[in-house]
Amino acid sequence: MLLKLFNEKKDALIGKVISPHGVAGMVKVYPYSDYPDRVEMLDQVELIRDSDRFTYQVEDAAAYGRFWLIKFKEVKNRDDAESIKNSLLVIPKEERVPLPEDSFYHDQLVGLKVYQSGNVLLGQVTDLITTGGHDLLVIETAGDEKKTHLVPLVKSFIDEINLEAGELHVNLPEGLLEL
Repeated sequence: MLLKLFNEKKDALIGKVISPHGVAGMVKVYPYSDYPDRVEMLDQVELIRDSDRFTYQVEDAAAYGRFWLIKFKEVKNRDDAESIKNSLLVIPKEERVPLPEDSFYHDQLVGLKVYQSGNVLLGQVTDLITTGGHDLLVIETAGDEKKTHLVPLVKSFIDEINLEAGELHVNLPEGLLEL
């Protein structure tokens, strides 16, 4: 669901403030990034609380186990840190870590038209679901009879991803769409 919220915008969601850390205004952040060291590259982020957006300057940041610890210049003490709890951290998409070839950010796939073998339009990617195994593409079918299919995002099912054309070509095993 978070992908839908940010896909139309020029923002990339990178984490969520989960709690204050200590008394000097540091916060613990749950990262939504696969790159833990990414936190050390942050200079500035926007925090979104409810429908409000605020720009914060990063004073200090480090990976802390599976979390990030961040000290914002504007956050002076534990009470200030408590006041930004549950805020979402976003950065401009162009500041994301570049990915290796043939790798994609989830939000890049949302909105792509999905074609089956023979260039038959199946539908459109409306979301992705992250699971313990393979991520799942949520595909809403084209045509009058709207259906939603969950398709594992695995190389053996994907023939081509063309971001410029807005297309994803799949070769699905027989019967997968009937599940």
